[in-house]
Amino acid sequence: MTLFLVCDTSGSMSEGAKPFITRTVVTTIAQWMHLAGRKEQIRLCAWGTEAVFNDWTVTEDYPEHMLVCRGTSSAIALTRLLGDSPDGKILLLTDGFWSSTEARHLKQWRARLPDDWVRIIKIGADANPQLKGLDVFLAEDLFAALDEWLAAPSA
Repeated sequence: MTLFLVCDTSGSMSEGAKPFITRTVVTTIAQWMHLAGRKEQIRLCAWGTEAVFNDWTVTEDYPEHMLVCRGTSSAIALTRLLGDSPDGKILLLTDGFWSSTEARHLKQWRARLPDDWVRIIKIGADANPQLKGLDVFLAEDLFAALDEWLAAPSA
């Protein structure tokens, strides 16, 4: 199975050290999986106006270009990249500030995926308070978000 780490690189993520919090979360996940001998493959994705995969492995440094945040988060770009049946679970690292159109598109896309396929890690103290639910976690609760979720069978 693949774990997609989708890192919001839109303009709202440029404030409050959010790029560095995101980097810390990604490297924490990478170290945890590497040291625990987990078999999931990690695919790192930068998500802003465009969504692209990075050629990156868990033993490498976080890509410097992902510390630069600008533009908006395009839900269409993300859903085109991942498709309607991604071969793994998706961890979205974001402050959750999307337009209502983008939020609606993401909600519709998530509804077509298997239950509990997407989890969100809220980045930054000012993350959108409207972003809530059983699949939404604070960055400091990262291990609670990952623990049994990754072990759960894939659909």
